[in-house]
Amino acid sequence: MKKWKNLLAGLVVLALLLAGCSSVGQTADGSHAAGNEQTADGSYAAGNEQATGVSQATDGEQAAGSGQAADGSQPEVGGQPIGEAEGSGRLNVHYLDVGQGNAALLESEGHYMLIDGGNRKASSFVVSYLKRQNVESLDYILISHFDEDHLAGAIGALYQFPAGKVITADYETDSSIYKSYQDAMEKQGYEETHPSQGDVFSLGSASVRVISPISYGHEDENEDSVGVIVENGDNRFFFGGDMGKTGEKQVMESGADIAADVFLLNHHGSYLSSRFLEQISPSYAVISCGDGNSYGHPRQDTIKLLEDDGIPVFRTDKQGTIILHSDGKTISWEQEPCNDYTPGTRTASGDKEEPYVEENNSDAEHCDYVLNTHTKKIHLPSCSSLKGMKEDNKAYYKGSKDELIDNGYEACGNCKP
Repeated sequence: MKKWKNLLAGLVVLALLLAGCSSVGQTADGSHAAGNEQTADGSYAAGNEQATGVSQATDGEQAAGSGQAADGSQPEVGGQPIGEAEGSGRLNVHYLDVGQGNAALLESEGHYMLIDGGNRKASSFVVSYLKRQNVESLDYILISHFDEDHLAGAIGALYQFPAGKVITADYETDSSIYKSYQDAMEKQGYEETHPSQGDVFSLGSASVRVISPISYGHEDENEDSVGVIVENGDNRFFFGGDMGKTGEKQVMESGADIAADVFLLNHHGSYLSSRFLEQISPSYAVISCGDGNSYGHPRQDTIKLLEDDGIPVFRTDKQGTIILHSDGKTISWEQEPCNDYTPGTRTASGDKEEPYVEENNSDAEHCDYVLNTHTKKIHLPSCSSLKGMKEDNKAYYKGSKDELIDNGYEACGNCKP
């Protein structure tokens, strides 16, 4: 009888244990929640499988579907990191080295956006780079404007990757590269989306807010560039195409919020006013330009503004492709800034650009020279000839006198600057 009592007691204990195991850590659908063994202090012991079915990796193997290796590092494809698991809030930005041009690949939670595509020579590189990132389709292709050094590589992307939306400036041109672009759009069955300031597009955890142009129809088509602020949590990134002096002024007068942590300089480091830089107030600057380009980008007066403000600089002509990662709070880079504040060297055959000059009289006390934009004369701020100069012809310049002379200005015979 004692043997039967002991056996019955054992069966009761076993039943209680089985009941306890079936009730602890089980979800409504019968799956087991992560960490289902609770300790005495109320915390959960590690090592149990999650309800999503993702288990902990061992021996350095990557957990299936986690998007992250066991040591916490980011997996790589073709030598470059890819996005983390969906819902991570991570944004990766690749400033591609396309020589004298612009192209940037943005990825967030498996969603991709290409902003410009570089020039003809870089077209195959852009396509192959996207393939190395395992890009199969693009949520957006944004073509800031139709200059060849922004458009050509985007045409290759139109043929190679299905695109959810093609965002472009609202104008047409008669260039051969624009005709090729039209052919690609027609063959692929795409329609253009022409945005207005304030329009917002979503990209994974990030959003893309349009800041320019304020209007179309500028004589200089660079001023029609579609500019955007990409926001990921607290982090902001500025892309302005080839926006110049007029575009800067119109954006500032519109009252748009253009503050950004990272500023991809407009027009490869060409025109930039101190007031525009002050409104962006970047922590970092990126310059996309070609080594020894024919335009002398970045310009001396522009790069000096960055140096004077102590803004760390990354340059594709010095460093190649530049990559950053944003988690919504912090920005990390895959290389250190080069902080090379030397201007570009224009080749003998290079096209000349008018030097940028400040138009605000409040900058008079900080200028190196006062210019007569009508007679193309360079004056020292103390020159007596300034007393008779019309205010409409007066401009204040901070930078190299040699660059002014290179662009058609000559020294005043009175003050001999």
